[in-house]
Amino acid sequence: MIRKATAADVPAVLGLVRTLAEFERAPHEVTLTESQMVADLESGHFEAWLAWNPRGEALGLVLCHRRYSTWKGLTAHLEDLVVLESYRGHGLGRRLLEVAVAWAQSIGAQRLHWEVLDWNQPAIDFYEGLGADLNRDWIPCRLAGDALTQFTFRYPRLL
Repeated sequence: MIRKATAADVPAVLGLVRTLAEFERAPHEVTLTESQMVADLESGHFEAWLAWNPRGEALGLVLCHRRYSTWKGLTAHLEDLVVLESYRGHGLGRRLLEVAVAWAQSIGAQRLHWEVLDWNQPAIDFYEGLGADLNRDWIPCRLAGDALTQFTFRYPRLL
């Protein structure tokens, strides 16, 4: 069963996020707390869907949020797609991706965007098999942690 996540599901959502971070070799990067995630969910900053087994265990997650493109207008971002390792290869990942596509269509998004690690060949094969364009011409950039919080402004801040 797949259903939209509620505040009560945040422990399961964050648990799967931590599982993904372990897989991506970056468990120390997850600093988000359950209370912050609940606040962000309730504020509409993201939407998430969980796949459950009949025993009530969360098996997979897809988490999305809105983005804006100055070339296309409203777009959608798939932040995380994770299926517990023992449940991979049975169509659950595709079903969760279908939920993300349906959500993107429902909000009128002009595209659905996500990233995949260059060493995660099974995921690359999965996405390419679905017809996704893996754009290797663009390099993702980010300011995070101290680089963001301690950024040095050269000009007076406008905000």
